[in-house]
Amino acid sequence: MSLVRNFTIVGSATLTSRITGFIRDLLVASTLGASAVADAYVAAFLLPNFFRRLIGEGAFNAAFVPIFTRRQAEQGHDSALAFAETALTLFLGIALTITLLSHLFMPQVMTLIAPGFVATPDRFADAVAFGKILFPFIAIILLVACFSAVLNALSRYAVASWAPVLLNFIVIGVLIHAQVTGLKGTQAAGFSLSMAIVFAGAINLLIVAWKSHQLGYGLLPRWHGFDADVKRLLVIALPGIMIAGAGHLNVVIASQMSSGIPSAVSWLYFAERIFQLPLGFVAAAVGVVLLPAMSRSLMEGNVAEARAAESRALEFGLLISIPAAIALVFLARPIVSILYVRGAFTPADAQAVASVLRLLAIGLPAFVLVKVFLPAFLARENMRVPLIAASAGITANIALTMILKSSFGHAAPAAGVSASAVVNALILYGALVASGRFRPDRLARRRLPKVFLICLITGASIFFLGEFARPWLKETAGSGMRVLALGGVCGAVLTIHLGLCQALGMFRLQDMRRLAKGDTEPKSEKPS
Repeated sequence: MSLVRNFTIVGSATLTSRITGFIRDLLVASTLGASAVADAYVAAFLLPNFFRRLIGEGAFNAAFVPIFTRRQAEQGHDSALAFAETALTLFLGIALTITLLSHLFMPQVMTLIAPGFVATPDRFADAVAFGKILFPFIAIILLVACFSAVLNALSRYAVASWAPVLLNFIVIGVLIHAQVTGLKGTQAAGFSLSMAIVFAGAINLLIVAWKSHQLGYGLLPRWHGFDADVKRLLVIALPGIMIAGAGHLNVVIASQMSSGIPSAVSWLYFAERIFQLPLGFVAAAVGVVLLPAMSRSLMEGNVAEARAAESRALEFGLLISIPAAIALVFLARPIVSILYVRGAFTPADAQAVASVLRLLAIGLPAFVLVKVFLPAFLARENMRVPLIAASAGITANIALTMILKSSFGHAAPAAGVSASAVVNALILYGALVASGRFRPDRLARRRLPKVFLICLITGASIFFLGEFARPWLKETAGSGMRVLALGGVCGAVLTIHLGLCQALGMFRLQDMRRLAKGDTEPKSEKPS
């Protein structure tokens, strides 16, 4: 199976998963609104969702697959199976311990996650009840990760990639049922949603386990010894997971610091879901192309090729993230209003979510730069600097949120999240420059001024077109007119942006095809 076909399978599944996931979140907004029940559900799902995102960043897969593949090639099927079963047993033990302790001490756990809920007993009680249902999802996630890593190592990408889409469809079905049966904004809707997520996760687990068994790797919880490869898996995977998930951890911290304000946890959640659309797209593209390309180039001793891969990722990331950030800042209110205002979600909620979204959007380019800079460390298995950068980002998040809380209110944690990304990116960049491991190649030095010119013109287009369309974007206009106006603005801006890229010789279709094939430099211009 070619790389292009593999990327197509994974990419199309990721895109479909994000689209269906966003539809799921739209239904969560219309079913629960920004009510106390919604706050309780979001708080209860914070840690399970955090673990899901950590695993989804690919650090576990990146650590597991090379070891599994080497053992299979050098020592045969039984050795690879023993390694996989030991990993499964180890992570199952961790997951069950987390689940048991959280179930026994859920009130204390929820006090740590959302300390502000203590002042509202009903909201706190709902969060505890939802948490007891949702926390077993953590165990399911870790088991799914083990089976999915085996399937990826065997080059069977389709099942592991498409199974999460089924999860979204199950939850969407439950949310539609809740709306049809009149459960909007009720505690019963929160219980139904929580149980649906765990049930869908269990179905996901059964699917990947069945496919793994079909391929001759029916993993069972069996301990084959804590050998050097298992130790290496932990040494690489655990720090890698935490480093890759630093941005998600900052959102958890932001939610924790929002919990004292009614509805603030829900407002942050709904804003972050919109924010994740451009960030997830760029992060997935960079992750698929950059880290494997850099790792291969460094193993072959080809530093120039690794630099070329990093330079192309930098150009691509900036070309997408800067215009996206500008669009989210200037069009936050109509975007949030069009997407969310229906059912239990009110215009006042839209105003609050928009203010959070603007502050998150300011940090979007920094979040993308972190994704661009990290592979230079991960490819060399250098975990120290990224851990320092992530820790400094978390400190900046907490400090700025505390400083701004009195003046920014519910939006202060969003400013802290953006600050964390800026600090993280600056430390990573400084370390790379100091070590001489990051210097844009000659092609990038010619292209980067064009990148900023394109972003400047695109940004100006967003502002002026947004102002022109403002009468049709107001909530007093009909919903159909607002959708058409926003779609027209976005379509015009996208056309301008792509036209500028084409005119100035930036990313073309043939360039992306070469990237998918592992060729990081255009044929017409060679970097140095």
